Amino acid sequence: MSEAWAIVVAAGSGDRFGEPKQFAVLGGSRLVDRAVAAAAAACDAVVLVLPATVEWDGQRVTATVTGGPTRSASVRAGLTAVPAGADVVVVHDAARPFAKPALFTAVIDAVRGGADAAVPGLSLADTVKRAQGDRVVETLPREQLVAVQTPQAFRAAALRSAHRSGADATDDAALVEAGGGRTVVVPGDRRNVKITTPEDLAIAAALAQQPKGSE
Repeated sequence: MSEAWAIVVAAGSGDRFGEPKQFAVLGGSRLVDRAVAAAAAACDAVVLVLPATVEWDGQRVTATVTGGPTRSASVRAGLTAVPAGADVVVVHDAARPFAKPALFTAVIDAVRGGADAAVPGLSLADTVKRAQGDRVVETLPREQLVAVQTPQAFRAAALRSAHRSGADATDDAALVEAGGGRTVVVPGDRRNVKITTPEDLAIAAALAQQPKGSE
C-alpha cells in the first residue's frame, strides 16, 4: 500500500519574530506541537526538521533531522529521511498551527488523483498592484490570483526531482512548477494563518479562544 509522509519544517531562526517562533506557545501548546499533531493525524509518518541546537521533546515522530540555512535546504534535509517507497510527500510549515488534518487529506487526495503538486489556496479580498519603488506599474487581475498555504502535497518523485537543482523558493510548489510539474489548488482555510511576527501570535491567540463553529 502506498504511503504519505509529512515533512514538518521547524528549523527557522525566527528573525522577524525575535526568536524561533515555532516554539512559541499558543493555547497551552507550542506551534510546532500543533503542526506535528495535524500531520500525524493525516499521514502515515512524520519527519520533523529542527534547528541543530534543539532536541525534540514532543509527540513521537518517525524521524528528526537537522535543517539547513534556508527553507528549501531544510526540506531537502527532510527528504533524506523519507523512504523511496513513499508515493506522496506533504510539506508543512510549523508556523501554521491551525492547519486541520482534513486539509492534509485534501491535498494528498489531489496528488493521488493525478496532480504533481496540490496547494491550499484562498481568493484575495484586496486589490493587488505591482510596484517599482513608490510607483505602481500594474494592477493585477484579482480573480486570477490566490494566496497559497501549507500543507502542500507532492508526488514524491516530482518533489525529489525539483530539489535536485538545489534551488531556493518560498514554497516547494514553485520548484515543481519550474520543472514543468502540474500544480492544482484545493480550497484553503482562512483560519490557517501563518505566524511571522509577535502581532500574528496575538491574533492567533484570539482565534484559538473562539468556540468551535464560531468562525
